Amino acid sequence: WNAYNSFLHRFPVPTEMVTSGVLWASGDILAQYLERRFDGGGGDAAAISGGSSSGTSTSTCSADVATLDWNRARIQTIYAALIWAPFGHYWYQWLDKTAHSITPPGTGKFVGVKLVLEMILLHPIGLTAFFVSVGFLGGEKLSDILVQLRKDFIPSILLEYALWTPFDLAMFSFIPVKHQLLVVNTICLIESVMLSYIKSNGISLPGHGSHDDDSSNKSTKSKDTSKKAKKE
Repeated sequence: WNAYNSFLHRFPVPTEMVTSGVLWASGDILAQYLERRFDGGGGDAAAISGGSSSGTSTSTCSADVATLDWNRARIQTIYAALIWAPFGHYWYQWLDKTAHSITPPGTGKFVGVKLVLEMILLHPIGLTAFFVSVGFLGGEKLSDILVQLRKDFIPSILLEYALWTPFDLAMFSFIPVKHQLLVVNTICLIESVMLSYIKSNGISLPGHGSHDDDSSNKSTKSKDTSKKAKKE
C-alpha cells in the first residue's frame, strides 16, 4: 500500500492507468467466464475440455483460458487505461473543486452536490463513451454503435445508478480524493463485468425482448415474407 501511494504521488495518471487496465481486463475475463457458465450449463466445461466430462479441473481451466476472447479483453483494457483512467483522474479533482465552490466540505450538502453531478454528468457521458470507444476499437460501424445505444442505454444507465449511488455516497463521505479513482476502479471490477456482458450480448428491460429475440423475430418475419412471395 505504501508503494502504491508512493507511485500515486509521483506518477498519478500512469499509476491510475495501470490499475484501471488491470481491473477492467480482469472484469472482462470474469464476464466471459460467467457467460460460458450460464449459457453453456454443466456441459460447457466438458465441451471446452474436448467433449469429456471426466477431464481434470486443471485441463478444463487451461482450455477455458485458451478459448477466451483475448481481443475483447484487450479492447476493454485499452479503453480503461487510455480513456477512462485519465478522464477519471481529472474528473474527481474537478468534482471536488466544484463542490468546494458551492458548499463547505464535510456536510451532507457537499456529498449531495457531488452525487448529483455524478448522476447528471459522469454516468451518461461515461456510458456513452464506453459504448462508442469499445465499439470503434472492435471495428464496429457508427450505425451499429448507435443502434446498440438506442437499445441498451436506458437499461444500462438505470443499472449504473442502482450500482453506484450507495457506493458514491460512502466514497464521497469517507474516501480522500486522491484514492477515489482506485475505489471507483475496484467497484468497476463489478461494473466492467456488467458492461462487458451488455456490450457483447445486449440487455433488455423486463417485458422487452432481448437482442437475440429481436434477431429471431426478424428472421421469422423474413421467412414468412419469403413463403408468402413463393405462394403468390
